[in-house]
Amino acid sequence: MKKEIVFVIAVALFLFAYILDYFAGPINIVVKSPLVFLDLKFFNLYPMTFVAVAVRTTALVISVSLVLSLIDKQYFQKIIISLFLAFVSEIYAFQQLATGAKITPVLWTLAISYAGAGLIIPIIFYIFARITQFLIPQPKNVVHLPQEEDNSSDSSSVLNP
Repeated sequence: MKKEIVFVIAVALFLFAYILDYFAGPINIVVKSPLVFLDLKFFNLYPMTFVAVAVRTTALVISVSLVLSLIDKQYFQKIIISLFLAFVSEIYAFQQLATGAKITPVLWTLAISYAGAGLIIPIIFYIFARITQFLIPQPKNVVHLPQEEDNSSDSSSVLNP
């Protein structure tokens, strides 16, 4: 799939999450851990907000994968960057929710946390791609130069121009 299409999909998902948040209205959720929000009672109480967080999470994972797709065939670097982003997003979300800091809204903090966990999917893909790249050698760039033809023979045949 072309990167422009993936970019449009990610932007559309962010816009869709914003629209869902707008129609759901402002809510005041107090959670101490991102795992608490995954409880069924929050889904029954705030279904549109739950879906908005899921859509925003998907858009964040797609966005990170899109940015990492700009690095060609450097799977080890993609694994390291994805693991770092996943780790930082998790510790950021846990600290924000545990201390009650309001740097980002709670719904964005939850989406960042779930996106960090969702980065496991591209990490697994990058691991398999790196193993494949290691085990199956890539063809080397071989350039075949054209050979010079010997035009010294004067032949009047139609087959030999």
